[in-house]
Amino acid sequence: MSKDNKVKTFKKEFIFTAIALIAVGAMFVILPESSTKIICYVTAGLLCVWGIIKLFMYISAERQQQAFTSFSLVGSVALIIGGVAIFINPEFFASILATFFGCVMIVDGVLKVQYGVDLAKIGAKMWWTILILAAVIIGLGLVVVFNPFSTAMVFTIFAGAVLIFNGISDIVTTIYVSHIYKELAKKQKTITLTDEDYKDVD
Repeated sequence: MSKDNKVKTFKKEFIFTAIALIAVGAMFVILPESSTKIICYVTAGLLCVWGIIKLFMYISAERQQQAFTSFSLVGSVALIIGGVAIFINPEFFASILATFFGCVMIVDGVLKVQYGVDLAKIGAKMWWTILILAAVIIGLGLVVVFNPFSTAMVFTIFAGAVLIFNGISDIVTTIYVSHIYKELAKKQKTITLTDEDYKDVD
């Protein structure tokens, strides 16, 4: 699989995940009293759909590419199994719902830290904004995990707003990182063409 195809695949997956977070967050905000079980089923459905999409992408890939995308096969099966498990036992997932989404945010924040560091290494503009965003998301994720709120409704609305913010930030970050990659690819192509011109002159 070429680098361009990998970037496009990662971009699609990240944006899909971001949209899923926004959808779940909106349900938290709109239905704070009765959303827990509904969100469990919605989460299960999203995991199954995501797994099926990844499985379809693996199956439709060329045979040569499948050798380099075996992790996608494992990941797709794991997502489908996770979705089915939530469908079967939504009560257990409901009991760890806040902790689960809080941990998702913390992991997402750590990934953004890595993006920020990588962008700084290549001299990209505004790389520090990714680090600030990462710190905010990690902090909000910790708040969701430890839940300092006195009522469940206030906590649910707060968690929903945070998930919406996280999803939007993921979309913005993905688009920005993709833009930086394209700019680097163009520069690399220009350098390669220039080197070939020098060889032709020699």
